[in-house]
Amino acid sequence: MSAKLIHKIELWAKLLTAAFRSHSNQQFYDHISDSYDDIFVEHKQHAVKIAQLLVREFAGQESTTQILDLGCGTGLLSNILSTRGFNVVGIDFSQKSLVLLHQRYPDIVVLNADVANLPIRKACCHAVVSLGAWRHFTDTQKAMDELVKTLTKHGVLIIGYFPPSYAGTIHQGRRPWAKFTGQFYQWVLRKLGYIDNVSPDLESHTIYLAKRYFESVDSVRSGSHWRLIVARNLRKCPHRD
Repeated sequence: MSAKLIHKIELWAKLLTAAFRSHSNQQFYDHISDSYDDIFVEHKQHAVKIAQLLVREFAGQESTTQILDLGCGTGLLSNILSTRGFNVVGIDFSQKSLVLLHQRYPDIVVLNADVANLPIRKACCHAVVSLGAWRHFTDTQKAMDELVKTLTKHGVLIIGYFPPSYAGTIHQGRRPWAKFTGQFYQWVLRKLGYIDNVSPDLESHTIYLAKRYFESVDSVRSGSHWRLIVARNLRKCPHRD
């Protein structure tokens, strides 16, 4: 057995152990924070794609562009954006993840908070990004309401990735039984106290929500199987007045 395979088995063992020891998404991510980047290696391709999109969007303005990384975890995306010159604030509910982020990237500002009540002043962010965290939010309508408050009129929202993978690592595919296995997976997780919405309807619902607030909403290819939702330019929303 190769060392690489042994390492992968060890990571999966840690993932499963953390799942059964935890009773909420927050506890789970606290438990796996030190192995997060090794487990969710596919996230890097999406992080790089998001950075490319934002560099194109704000070319030459990186140093004056404020980005909110919603569900920043241990800082993969936040760091990539920061190294490209953006001003980044990372928000996550996992305190242990934020401690690791701060140790690795001390120049990145981090806040321990929940999406339901973002401690960010209105209309101060030029972009909000959320990689892999969207499927964990209990109320995506509330999440959208909160995050658009932080955006400037011409702000950009990027949410990824779709379709969500089981446990963030196993691609669903399009086989006939995919919907059933997704429902069973979510039922098991609810029994354990987690939320991990891998429904194929999550993408269309998120696009529907985004179109209520943004003038332009696109689906952009990222990697072999996935897409990012990219929304630009806020409509006039009563709750922003």
